[in-house]
Amino acid sequence: MTPSNRRIRVVVADDSVTALAALCSYLCSEDVFEVVGTAHDGLQLIEKVQQLLPELVLTDLSMPRMSGLEATAELRKLFPELRIIVITQLSGLSLREECLRQGADGFAEKGQMPEKLMEEVSRLFPER
Repeated sequence: MTPSNRRIRVVVADDSVTALAALCSYLCSEDVFEVVGTAHDGLQLIEKVQQLLPELVLTDLSMPRMSGLEATAELRKLFPELRIIVITQLSGLSLREECLRQGADGFAEKGQMPEKLMEEVSRLFPER
């Protein structure tokens, strides 16, 4: 398989069971993704990434035990090549900028999904 037709291995993190299920269902309907794991908080997200070595992480911003933003900063240190997109109900340019400062590669508001998510993925994985 050439890189361009291989699916993007992704781990998804969200503390809302409903949001997690909806996002995973959407990703599985797109031929470009392979959901290899899920997490319900930032600490579990870091563990899953260490075990599964995905290419992409989609993480909610607000989660218990460790926020998506804190997990993003830690994952950036551990896995510099990993692509991370923060997803959130919240909006605002300053929030987006803070996520990027903490190591996120992209940012998508849940109210703009799935269009904004796919724009970010296309930007981060132009060969796919």
